[in-house]
Amino acid sequence: MDNNNIKYKELNNGLIKAKNWLLKSYNTNGSFGSNFESLFYYRIPWALSLLGENYYAKNHLNWIYKKMFSKYGEFKGDYTRSPFDERYGSYPLSCLLIAANIQQFYNITYLGAKMLFSWQNKKYGGFYNKIITTNELVEMELFPTCQGGMAFLNLGYIENAIRSGDWIINLWEQQKDIKNILYHVTDYNNNIITDYDESMQQLYSTKKNTPWQHHFNGGIAAAFLTQLYLATKNIKWLEYAIQYQNFSMTTSSSQFLSMQSCKSSWGSSLLYYVTNEKKYLDWTLLFSEWFLKNQHSDGHWENTKYWLPNPKLSNNIEITAEFIIHLSTIIKYVKFK
Repeated sequence: MDNNNIKYKELNNGLIKAKNWLLKSYNTNGSFGSNFESLFYYRIPWALSLLGENYYAKNHLNWIYKKMFSKYGEFKGDYTRSPFDERYGSYPLSCLLIAANIQQFYNITYLGAKMLFSWQNKKYGGFYNKIITTNELVEMELFPTCQGGMAFLNLGYIENAIRSGDWIINLWEQQKDIKNILYHVTDYNNNIITDYDESMQQLYSTKKNTPWQHHFNGGIAAAFLTQLYLATKNIKWLEYAIQYQNFSMTTSSSQFLSMQSCKSSWGSSLLYYVTNEKKYLDWTLLFSEWFLKNQHSDGHWENTKYWLPNPKLSNNIEITAEFIIHLSTIIKYVKFK
């Protein structure tokens, strides 16, 4: 049997196992899990939609709408939205809106989009990592900007998506030592932040040859910019997608210690679809093996032990939903013969 057919079957079987595990935590009221002390479920409707499990996706969206969606279009209701009050505040909303749009759940989609507009800096296009009232303390960050841009692209707000792309390009052009480090936060004047307390290094930069970094940044930037290229056919988005992905693909093997490196496969699978270059296929297949190697026998995944040595069910639901999205993307864009 052809190796690509074998790989397809392995990945598809991994998806089926993950789906079956995830659905075991479904409750009859539409929720998942049992402990709502954190906002862990925001990606579940997106994952279920990609799996074709529309019944569960719609029921879960309905539960979120009733229990955790405010009249202002934000995750805020009966339960906490921690840890997203502290940082990356727009990220769960961006993920939710993609699923709501797929399921035509418009009472979430358009109300949530109005809130998402407020997270984007109108002048520069970057997304705030949290909304505060003092301008001098406002920061814009790479991966929330990428996910927000994807949401705008999915919803048809192309001008907002383009503004996100422009901010991402501007960030790249400001880099000081891109062969070794990616700075991924800008201040209120849109200048990259390179001066920070070393205890906060991981929040402001990604060091290529250091473990426990936020190694997802290059991959998600490449994924969004490639999507923007597919939408507009403007070659500049593709050119910068390639540069961000190159940063990810030339990072040391320490990145594979961190589950958050998963987003590198997002960038490489989309770039392979567009360019048909073998290096992106090879990288995507490398990550395919990594996903399957780290999947537990019952179908779930767990987060990086360095950060979360004793995960709860809610933690495992969160990362399993994300990995379902990435495996689905690989199967969609890699041409299995």
